[in-house]
Amino acid sequence: MEKDYKIHGIRGATSIEEDNAAHISERVLELWKEIILNNDILRVISVIFSVTSDIKSLNPATVLRKKLNLNTIPFMCLTEPEFENSFSKIIRVLIICESSTQNFVYLHKASQLRQ
Repeated sequence: MEKDYKIHGIRGATSIEEDNAAHISERVLELWKEIILNNDILRVISVIFSVTSDIKSLNPATVLRKKLNLNTIPFMCLTEPEFENSFSKIIRVLIICESSTQNFVYLHKASQLRQ
């Protein structure tokens, strides 16, 4: 059976406990791995990250570019707007890709975002 690949936006998010480069790297790589494992992605077109304003030590896009050598994918990182009762220390991602699936992944404290 032939798979039906379409352009999808796959969402994901994770949280950190402390704002330091090593911890951010660990969580971003974990999130990326889980999204890849839970989806049938043929081609990544672009990736948009957003972070809450309390994350300042490392851009999550830099993690993927440097650790996974994803130099041909356009990345962007934005600061998430602050709203009343918003969670802190959250990293969100939107992967625009060609995929036969669209399974979102929310890890750690960010899993509460989808409840």
